[in-house]
Amino acid sequence: MTTFVLALQAAEPVSGGGSLQWLVILVGIGVVIALVTIFRNILSSSRDREQDDTPSEASPPEPPPPPRAEGRRQPTIFISYRREDSADITGRISDRLIQKFGKDAVFKDVESIPLGSDFRKHLKDAVGRCDVLVAVIGRQWATIENENGRRRLDEPRDHLRIEVESALERDIPVIPVLVQGAVVPDPEKLPESLRPLAYRHAQPVRPDPDFNHDLDRLMSGIEAHLSRS
Repeated sequence: MTTFVLALQAAEPVSGGGSLQWLVILVGIGVVIALVTIFRNILSSSRDREQDDTPSEASPPEPPPPPRAEGRRQPTIFISYRREDSADITGRISDRLIQKFGKDAVFKDVESIPLGSDFRKHLKDAVGRCDVLVAVIGRQWATIENENGRRRLDEPRDHLRIEVESALERDIPVIPVLVQGAVVPDPEKLPESLRPLAYRHAQPVRPDPDFNHDLDRLMSGIEAHLSRS
């Protein structure tokens, strides 16, 4: 600023040199402005460095994410049936259940039983993982015989018998689904281990035009069991 004051004092008019004096004044003012600007830039840069060197207050750590809830096992529906008795209608029933509950929720055919394994244990384990067993009963469900003329339902090795027995033993809901106009067999016509089946409330599934209506009732009943599982 001293230079600026001196420049103003020098601005007194002098005869014969007025133009030169004003030129000197303007140059002096420009120099002063330039020096002031440089000085301000130096001060600003110094303050910025001081702020950068000052440790900032640490921000509070973010709270940890809530633990993920373990996924609940998807409920499954096991369809038990005899191929020789009701394969066609069981296929239609299975398709509707898959549309309603999803492919992974409907278990219709036991996968190939590994060689050397106990098929009884394999079947029981498969049934034990389900929440509802749908027993499709046709007109020949209880009367089909083996090659020796013995009723297959009377054989402890019968796959269908093992499936239904396993569900009854574990108190898994068993829904008899009556097709082809069949009825639930009388208790005295069943092996002792299957007699509780005769007292399970059944759902008939009739051909078209009643098929879809009957399936809607069946699926409502299944949903009621799954909601409690």
